Amino acid sequence: MDPLLALIPASGAVLMAYYARQTMRRINACLPGVFHCEVFNFIVPRRTRLLLSIGASITLSLLAILIIMNYAALALVISIMGVGIGIYGIILQVKHGAYCMYCLTTDAILLITAIMMAMSVL
Repeated sequence: MDPLLALIPASGAVLMAYYARQTMRRINACLPGVFHCEVFNFIVPRRTRLLLSIGASITLSLLAILIIMNYAALALVISIMGVGIGIYGIILQVKHGAYCMYCLTTDAILLITAIMMAMSVL
């Protein structure tokens, strides 16, 4: 397995760490008018957004470490679980009309990682 594949989840971990930092500083780190983040920020409390971003950053970091250590099957399982949770999150975002740019980006990173891992494992 190619260790360069670990750059995909590692970049997502850095992105979520940036989002956590911006959330701690009470800055809306989104593109207003494009994703309607102000609605998302109104619905989801700041502490919850902070915990979600820290959890996503840790998970993506762990995923990158597992890929580097050549644990492809475990990394694939974590990616698939993340995609499942992400699909549920997207359904909730569409239902309420409130979108989180960083959540959608993390879901895309997990999906790309799962596809790449499945191609390398199978």
